[in-house]
Amino acid sequence: MEAPLLLPLSTAACSSSSGITVDDDTTTVLSPTPARSSPSGRSILARYLAVLLVASVSLFAHGEASKGFRIDVVGAGTQGGVAARRFDLLFVSNGRAERLLHRASRAVEDALFPDPSFPRRRVTRVTVRMAGGNLTAADATVDANAAGEYVISLSPRLLSDAGSDKPVDAVAAAVRRAVARMWLWDARGAAPARVTESMVEYLAAVPDDVEASSPVEGDASNTQCISRFSPRFLKHLERRRAGFVARLNRAMRDRWSDAAVDAALGAPARSVCAAYLAASVQPPVVGSTSVADGSTVAAV
Repeated sequence: MEAPLLLPLSTAACSSSSGITVDDDTTTVLSPTPARSSPSGRSILARYLAVLLVASVSLFAHGEASKGFRIDVVGAGTQGGVAARRFDLLFVSNGRAERLLHRASRAVEDALFPDPSFPRRRVTRVTVRMAGGNLTAADATVDANAAGEYVISLSPRLLSDAGSDKPVDAVAAAVRRAVARMWLWDARGAAPARVTESMVEYLAAVPDDVEASSPVEGDASNTQCISRFSPRFLKHLERRRAGFVARLNRAMRDRWSDAAVDAALGAPARSVCAAYLAASVQPPVVGSTSVADGSTVAAV
């Protein structure tokens, strides 16, 4: 009886170091092990990750700031007479005051803070209430009680009209002005009152109100443009360069300077003001129509 033939050793074991596996019918070539990343590649990746982290943190902070704030609406009770009962009925019981405040704040924030490069005031809570008596200086006042906490007090005379729609419109306008005043920077109290009040009226007004507001007063040779601000003139500057109001508000965060208007506009404001005044005082041309910035165009 013949001895069985000895089979050769498996070629797979012999070829494990070469990266080639030989089977009965197929031959598979293993891909080579990828080379490790170089130190320079790792440093570039780390830099990219750091930039993304900083951007994420900035966007997160801006998002947190714009999420909103707590709103408290204090009822007037039964001790304030007809105006108090009307305030509770028209604005407290149905949540209208809170909705008015939300809408007003959203509109003002969109105008003043278009991106994270425009710093916001810290607002954590806003309380809306009716004042104990008629206010003398304005229909609404804004007081900062603590860091980020504000109180909006509405004058009872806003609700003195017997009609049902007029008190609602009057309170809504007062709330818009109060919210605009709350969000605006004022250069720590150093900004000219004419500038801040014009910005308040511009932000709080509906478009038709801005068109109907008084134009800048004076003559074309008057160079004191800042002292003659108006909501209508602000709208003209905003149309001339979009984002003007937001940039001016940002410039008023810490201090006031007349150059802030020039920087926000990107041009000397006095020459623009003089041109605007010259256009506003020109007599209308027969067959022409007026446009929003005070100039006229001939009818075709």
